[in-house]
Amino acid sequence: MAHFSKYVLVIFEVLNEMYSALGTGAIGLICLCKFGLQRSSFIKTSAICALTYASFVYIMPSRKRIAASKNKVVCITGCDSGLGFSLAQHTVDLGFTVIAGFLSLDSKGCKVLRKRYGNNIIQIQLDITDSASVSAAVKTLEHFLGRNPGFSLHAIVNNAGVMVFGEFEWLTENLIHQQINVNLMGTFKFTNALCPLVRQHKGRIITISSHCSQATLPGLAVYGATKAALTAFNDGLRIEMAKYGVGVTTFIPGSFTLQSNIMAKQLQNVQEMHDNFTQEQHTFYSDYFKRYNIYLSFITPPPMPTKIEDEKMYSVYEETLLDEQPKVVYKNENLRYWFYHTLFKISPWFLRDYLVNKFMAMPSYIPTNSAKDNMLDYAQDADL
Repeated sequence: MAHFSKYVLVIFEVLNEMYSALGTGAIGLICLCKFGLQRSSFIKTSAICALTYASFVYIMPSRKRIAASKNKVVCITGCDSGLGFSLAQHTVDLGFTVIAGFLSLDSKGCKVLRKRYGNNIIQIQLDITDSASVSAAVKTLEHFLGRNPGFSLHAIVNNAGVMVFGEFEWLTENLIHQQINVNLMGTFKFTNALCPLVRQHKGRIITISSHCSQATLPGLAVYGATKAALTAFNDGLRIEMAKYGVGVTTFIPGSFTLQSNIMAKQLQNVQEMHDNFTQEQHTFYSDYFKRYNIYLSFITPPPMPTKIEDEKMYSVYEETLLDEQPKVVYKNENLRYWFYHTLFKISPWFLRDYLVNKFMAMPSYIPTNSAKDNMLDYAQDADL
């Protein structure tokens, strides 16, 4: 009991000194250092000062902002729908010049933005997986900046992405390649082509990632792997480009699947998975595959591209563009996401997997009699 009281007293003294230092500001911190060193309490003083300084940084952020202006150009990929469609509008409303990349200039999203914004959003055809398309986009940017002295490339926003929902065994080689080619290789290709221009203008590279990059979820193994790879890519690229005055940032925008078209092709993807099943897979997954995809069918994309309604997301996005010294990661998450993803990080694996399943709330697998019989047949064949 005596030891416990001693520890409580020490904790109280530390908190009391931190509180006093915080209350009196920098002068309090200086006095705390002087008092501690005079009493030869170097370790205790260092610990308290470090904690106090960290508290100062946390409660009094002093991030300087730059002003948005027409002569700062922001190039955004994947603006046909969803997040890119929304960010293009918000960016031009902030006051930037926006060059928006569309997979098709005849897409619904492109037509809506053309009608709504006219020439205020410069529209270009851009397929980030195609070298010729990327090269043409770079030439367009160079030509635009050359014709407009005083304009600079402020940022590129790597937004274009593809997501296929389904267990890894179900995915065809084509569906796997789609996600890798767009999310990863396409982002590499586009960023690599624009590195010289971004470096010349001391701009910044903003790459859209996902909460799946921090905790890959079942049904999104390949998608999560590509987003985790982008985070790793940004970590290396950030250090490489920092010495040239280029900022590299990861932006995690949050969840808005019902307002996005990222799953617009899910029905076709499901059909492709089903058509490529072996007879054994048809038998084994029969009921589970149906229930799984009926559950996902309720996530229906809007008939027309719509601007995402999430004020906090836009506020965080503005920081990626306007912070004078951009942070490594910007994240938008609601309380539920914050709670679960915090638990994912600190929980042992068996508990984490349980929490992931609770978080996803997907239909459970229940072996059918035919599946059980099929498994017995395969086991007997193996014994033979």
